[in-house]
Amino acid sequence: MDVVRSALGGAFDSNPLEGIDWSPAFFAFLVYTWTIITYKFQLGTASMAVALLALPLEQKGMKMPPLAFMMFGLVIWALIGMMVTDYPDLVVDATTDFAKVGAVVFVGLNVLTSRARIRAYVVLMIIEWGLFPMRGTLISFFVLHGAVQGRAAWNFIYSNPNDLAGLCILALSVALGMIAVEKRKWVQLGGRIAVGTLVLIIILTQSRGGFIAMGAFALVGGRKFFTNIKTILSIALLCVAVVAIAPNSVWRRFSTIKDATNTDMSYLDADETDLATRQDQSSSVQRLAIWDVALTIIQQNPLTGVGLGAYPEAHFQTWRRGHFPSISFGRRDTHSTYLNLGAEMGIPGLLLFLGMMGYTAVNSRKVRLENAARAPALATQMYYLEIGLFGYLVAAIWGTYGNMIPTYTYLIIMTAITQAMKESAGPQVMRGAQPKASARQRQMSGARA
Repeated sequence: MDVVRSALGGAFDSNPLEGIDWSPAFFAFLVYTWTIITYKFQLGTASMAVALLALPLEQKGMKMPPLAFMMFGLVIWALIGMMVTDYPDLVVDATTDFAKVGAVVFVGLNVLTSRARIRAYVVLMIIEWGLFPMRGTLISFFVLHGAVQGRAAWNFIYSNPNDLAGLCILALSVALGMIAVEKRKWVQLGGRIAVGTLVLIIILTQSRGGFIAMGAFALVGGRKFFTNIKTILSIALLCVAVVAIAPNSVWRRFSTIKDATNTDMSYLDADETDLATRQDQSSSVQRLAIWDVALTIIQQNPLTGVGLGAYPEAHFQTWRRGHFPSISFGRRDTHSTYLNLGAEMGIPGLLLFLGMMGYTAVNSRKVRLENAARAPALATQMYYLEIGLFGYLVAAIWGTYGNMIPTYTYLIIMTAITQAMKESAGPQVMRGAQPKASARQRQMSGARA
C-alpha cells in the first residue's frame, strides 16, 4: 500500500492530506470538484480542460475502464438522439453539457489511481460539503429563513429540496465510509459531525422521497450493525437531536407519505383540510399527473426519446395534444430520474444508465466480499458506498438526477476504491483450485518419488 495502514484491517493512521502523489491532472480534478460542490469561482470548464490536457502525463498511463466505456456509450446515444430530435435548439446545449460529464468520468477514473489520492479526494469532498452546502443550508434555514415553502434548501443544484435530499444521501455514505477507514481524531470528528448534519438536512428538506430513501438506506445498511451497542446508542442520540431541532411542519409533511399515491381531489376542500396538508397533497397529485404525461412521451418515443433537455417542452406539447388534467399543465420536470431518462433518451438510454449503476454496485460487492476478511475496514467503506447508491436510486424515483454531475462523481469514487482494493489484494488463487506446480517442482517431486 502507498499509505501507512494500521492493524485494524485496512484502517489508516496517517494524515490523509499528506504523502499524496501529485500530478497536474489530479490537481485540476480537485479544482473541478471544488467548483461543482461549492460553486465558488467558475473554474469547472477550465480545470477540466487542464485535466484532459495533462492526463497523458500520468505515470500509470491512460485507460478505459468499463464504467468509462459505458458512460461514453450513453453520450453517443445522446448524440444520436440529438440528430433526430424535434427540439434541436434545446437538445444541442444539453447534449454538449452531458458530453462534458463523460469527460469528467474518464478523467476521474484515470487520476484516482492510488489509495493516497482517493483518501485525499474523499476527505476534501466532505470538508467542501461542510463549508458550503451544509453550512449554507443551515444558515439559510435557521438564520435567514430562506426556506422553500418551509423546506430547507440552498442555491444552485441545492435549491430544490428534493434534489438536496438525494445529494445528501450520497455525501452521507461517503462520510460514513470515511469514518470507517480514517483513524485520525480530526477526521473522525469531522466525519461524525458531517453525518449528523447531513441526516438533519435530509429531514429539514421535508422531501418525502428523500425520507423514504434514507429509511431504505438505514434499514438495509443498519442490519450489519444491529448488535453493535455503541452504534445503536449513537443512532439513538442522533434521532433525539434531530427530533428536538426539526420543526413540527417536518413531521406533519412526512405524515402524508401514506397518501402519496392518492388521486382523490377532496384535498382541495378548505373546510375539510388545512392549507399545509392541501399543499402537500397537491404536490403528490400533481406529480402523478406529470408521470402520466411522461409515460405517454415514452410510449411515443421509445427508441431515442425526445432528446436531452427537451422534456419540459415535450411535456407542454404532449399535454396540449392529449387529455390530461389541468394540474399537469406547463413546461414541467418529470420528478423522476427513470421517467426523465426514458423520455429524453428512450428505453435504450435508460437501460444504459441502469447498467452503469448495476455494474458499479455488483463489481464493488464482488471485490468487497473477496477481501472482507483481509481488510474489514476497507470493506465497510465499500459497503456504505453500495448502500448509499441503493438509497440514492430509491430517491431517484422522485428526483431527477440523471444529468447531475454528483451522480457520476459518486460512481467514480466507488470504482476507484474497488480498483484500489483489488490491486492491494494482489493475485488471488481461485476458490477451490490448486496452484499449478512449476516444471522444476514437478521434476523434484518425481526425483523424490
